[in-house]
Amino acid sequence: MATLDQIQAFALGNPQLQQRFAASRIQASWDILAEVAPSADRVAWRLKIFNSPHADETREYLWFLSHANVQSAGGGITDANLVIATKSFIDAWAAYDASLVVP
Repeated sequence: MATLDQIQAFALGNPQLQQRFAASRIQASWDILAEVAPSADRVAWRLKIFNSPHADETREYLWFLSHANVQSAGGGITDANLVIATKSFIDAWAAYDASLVVP
């Protein structure tokens, strides 16, 4: 578990980590393009990123910070582990976004 100082540093004082996270969202979107039959929620999330790469970035970044890979490595997280952490949340983010749509 991260200390409050670490959380403050990552959430509010580490723009490089957030920029790497933004790039990992684009990578994850490209990976969804290669999926044979992605769910409608995953396609919608991918399109959100393609249409506006920074859409919901802060909300998703704060969620991403809770991942064990990030908690253990912090700003020193490798690109591969950063993408793994990002991709582990896509279905949850997509479902959350879909829940905000009013029919």
